Order: sequence, then C-alpha cells, then structure tokens
Amino acid sequence: MDDRLTLQLRNSLDDIPAANDTATAWLDHHEVAPGAAYLANLAIEELATNCIKYGYSDDSVHLITVEMERLDKELVITVIDDGNPFDPLAQTAPDTTLPVEDRPIGGLGLHLLRQMSDDFAYARIDGNNRVTLRKRLT
Repeated sequence: MDDRLTLQLRNSLDDIPAANDTATAWLDHHEVAPGAAYLANLAIEELATNCIKYGYSDDSVHLITVEMERLDKELVITVIDDGNPFDPLAQTAPDTTLPVEDRPIGGLGLHLLRQMSDDFAYARIDGNNRVTLRKRLT
C-alpha cells in the first residue's frame, strides 16, 4: 500500500462514510497512532461537511479531494475544494467556557481540528480552498 492516499468525494454527505472507511483502512495499514487517525477522520468529516453544506452557490456536482501522506514522523492531511473562498483560520474560536445551551451553533469542529493539529494552514490557490493539517506521529 502506498504512503499516500488520495480520495475524491462528490459534494454529497452520502460520500463521507465511504471516504472515512477507506481512510481508516489506509491509516490502520500504516499503523498510524489512534490520535492521528482520529484527527484524519475528523478532518474528512468536518471539512467535507462544511464544504458540502456551505461551500457552493450552485447545485452542480463538485469534487472534494482529500490527500493523506504518511511521512517518517508525520501525517499530512490536505483537503481541497473548489467552493467559495473560506479561511477557517479567520473564524473566531468558540467560547467553550459558556454553558452548552448558551453557545451559538457551529465552529466547534474547526476549533477541535485546530487544537488537535500540530500545524493547521489554509491557502486559496487557483480558485481552490486548500486546508492542510499536520500531526506528529512520535
């Protein structure tokens, strides 16, 4: 099995479970630590869901690409979509000190990804959003 995995999902919530299943099998094969594997699956779930729900201004089929690479001491996860520009780093972190019933809906998933990643980067390149997360494996 290759040290790199590339998945393509349509902008449909129905595509997410199969993508997570494929990613889990690849991560297991590469003996990726449970914390990094959890981050990878959460990234697929959260970033693809946000893109599908909020990223497109039309009803056309779009592809979301998820790339994972197992380096010697690091897992790199990149999610690329052609949706509307959206910089997750520009979003204000939710106030987790508020009681759950007083918190506004949204933002917690991105906050978790940022907190769990060793590096979280965003770029808009050639009309595509590109979010890259890195997690040390040691």
